[in-house]
Amino acid sequence: MNLLSLTFLVFSALSLGLYQAMPRPSLRQAALVGVTLVWFAFGVWWHALVAVAMATTGRLFARWMLARPEDRRGPVLALGVATYLGYFVLFRYLALWTGFDPAHPETLRWFTPNPLLAPVGLSFMMFEGIAHLADLYLGRSEATGSWWSHIVFALYYPTRVIGPMRRYEDFTRDLEAGTKLSPDDAAAALRGVLLGVAKKALVANPLGAFAVFNLQPALIEGGARAPVMLGAVAYWLYLFFDLSGYSDIVIGLSRLFGVRVPDNFNRPYLATNISEYWQRWHISLSAWVRDYVYNPLAMRWRGWAYGAPLASFCSMVTLGLWHGFELRYLAFGVWHGALLGGFMVYRQKMQKRKALNKRLAKSRLWSAAGWSFVVVNAVLSHVLFAVPTAAAAWRFYARVVGR
Repeated sequence: MNLLSLTFLVFSALSLGLYQAMPRPSLRQAALVGVTLVWFAFGVWWHALVAVAMATTGRLFARWMLARPEDRRGPVLALGVATYLGYFVLFRYLALWTGFDPAHPETLRWFTPNPLLAPVGLSFMMFEGIAHLADLYLGRSEATGSWWSHIVFALYYPTRVIGPMRRYEDFTRDLEAGTKLSPDDAAAALRGVLLGVAKKALVANPLGAFAVFNLQPALIEGGARAPVMLGAVAYWLYLFFDLSGYSDIVIGLSRLFGVRVPDNFNRPYLATNISEYWQRWHISLSAWVRDYVYNPLAMRWRGWAYGAPLASFCSMVTLGLWHGFELRYLAFGVWHGALLGGFMVYRQKMQKRKALNKRLAKSRLWSAAGWSFVVVNAVLSHVLFAVPTAAAAWRFYARVVGR
């Protein structure tokens, strides 16, 4: 169901009306599950079954973990993470790894799901489920929650496609609070929805069409360098306006349901270093890898001078592979991991040269140089998402440098 369609508008209005009409939080949650099942029916109905299965998996592992002593919960966490990864591999890659060619449907084996019909939001459900188990393991949460609350969390349709990523504890707390919608909240939510629609319809869609045209394989192979570079710039801007626009719609719609969804973009085009960029771009995803990859690894390697930079590198590789187990996504993670790890080494060195560090912090020229470095790397690295393979991206980079 297209977010900019009249169908989605009418569906969301009716869903919100039904939700707000329910007198108790439990009935509101039931209404939310009901409308989400209708939402799934507009797409691929069995995706709802996968969401229920993953929610049930999370609930079972959560109960198993809390039933064990704290010093014996590690294997449960590892098995839970492996199970979530198993869902991801099963629906996204098992068919491809067993010889399926999307151009020839007859090559699909009977025991493998079609990756072209992979469940919507699969990557988000995987990371959200892992986060809940990790919070239980780390002692940040002591409540497994009911099976029903896990179902509501997994089936929540506004965030199901491309986020933002949520925390189970925050989501269930908002729903159980049953806060009535105030006029100020409603007005702020509607402003956010309208802003998101404007970003997607008026800015993102034209930029996307321009980028797709300029990044065609034929133009990359034999065209001039300038159109190809303009296509790369347009694609990065398209990603920002499309993803941030979608996030604005989801955040606003969720606010109407009484659910606080975290902000996902905070003017990343103003960042003057790569660390700041990742604190502004896809915030919910970068916060996940910070909390569940970087922080544990940095703590484990805290006695080593390069422990934190290496933890940053591993975090970004994880972020890249979250998009898919493909060479181009691995290359994206390595690219930004090297940038972020290198920046942390630079910052460690500069802490010993305080006078120089203060002068550079006040220098507009230095800030402009940092901003240029961030934008160039953001534009060039996101080409890995614009083209279908790592080889196609390599041809783009070769064209840019004149080879």
